[in-house]
Amino acid sequence: MHSTLYNVNKSLPLERTTYRYTPADKIPAEYHQLILPGAGAFFRQDQECDILSQHLTLGPYSVWLHDIFSKQLIQLRSYTPTPIFNIQFMFEDSLPLPKAGYTLDERECNGFYLFPGQPQRAPMIADKKIFSFQINIQPMQMAALINKYPQFQELMHGIHPRVSSRINPRPYHINAVCDMLIRKFMTCRYHDSVAQYYLQRCVSDILINFTAQHTDSQQPFLFASMLHTDTCHNIFNYLADHPHKTHSLPSLAYMYSIDQAEMEQSFRQHFAISINEYMHMIKMMMIWHTLQTPTFPLTDISRVTGYKSTDELINDVVTYYGVNPTDLS
Repeated sequence: MHSTLYNVNKSLPLERTTYRYTPADKIPAEYHQLILPGAGAFFRQDQECDILSQHLTLGPYSVWLHDIFSKQLIQLRSYTPTPIFNIQFMFEDSLPLPKAGYTLDERECNGFYLFPGQPQRAPMIADKKIFSFQINIQPMQMAALINKYPQFQELMHGIHPRVSSRINPRPYHINAVCDMLIRKFMTCRYHDSVAQYYLQRCVSDILINFTAQHTDSQQPFLFASMLHTDTCHNIFNYLADHPHKTHSLPSLAYMYSIDQAEMEQSFRQHFAISINEYMHMIKMMMIWHTLQTPTFPLTDISRVTGYKSTDELINDVVTYYGVNPTDLS
């Protein structure tokens, strides 16, 4: 009975080997505002559903954004033509995978190793809308990535090269850091090399955070961390609003009347990142954005952000983004 309900199959490639993107004039105008600069788009529309898939190649990463709207009962058949590590972030609604025995829930993220010829089937009821943000990595790219980010080795544990499997046995929450980075990605309006380096670093930071959640998943979520939930979010938002400032951990603990050790541990448990790492991330993003605005002299940016010299600032940006931003202007 269940299979007959969803007898309208819709294929959803999670990766492709050839990219024959849909011309912009073949995509309805209401979808144009969703398409990122520099992204290639695949669009299909019929009486059963609309599917818009966007694709960007960012160094070792193949990033896909899938907007899917079902008008009738359908069954998505997702597949990959090549082996991939696939990290999925679900938004707007959930997607059940009955044969796999679990659901890709809204506001959760999951990692998979996917092998060709082993499709996933996901039913969608009528008038359902989902959005997924997906990062694919070819296995041959993982060695170089692990050399740069050794923590990515955690994503390889338990993987059989010819069998599709989940990386994380239970889903992880899309925390505030991943949510912020994905939103920064989706609202980026840079072009060409400026976009490439900025977005590639966003993806790396998303994966670093996912890997941290994976590494810490066996640790219990402490009661003290739950008690400090509001404080941690207040610190998170305060630092986001003041990215140019460098705060010492004792001063932050004093500001928010919290023990420093508890503050550090609680922040890490809520956001899968240390406070110092988070402060550095948002400062680098702010500097990158400011450097794209020629009205701000480099000396002024260095002074406001607490650097002793412009050379020190540029060295930090090069280390973080892999390029001297002044060479891109």
